[in-house]
Amino acid sequence: MDAKKLGKKIKLARVELDLTQTQLAQKIKAKQKSISRYETGISVPSIETLVKIAKVLKKSAGYFLEE
Repeated sequence: MDAKKLGKKIKLARVELDLTQTQLAQKIKAKQKSISRYETGISVPSIETLVKIAKVLKKSAGYFLEE
């Protein structure tokens, strides 16, 4: 999985729902800095975190993992 592609998908889904990084972070009980790192491809969320992100962004976890 390409971290940058994953990050772009997370950002796109977040923006579609008109959420800020801070709002997403609060909903999954994470730090805003973590969301920023995921979106820029600096780091990759754990599967557990990705599932939480997917639920909040109303997507399947698989959506973020497919190429």
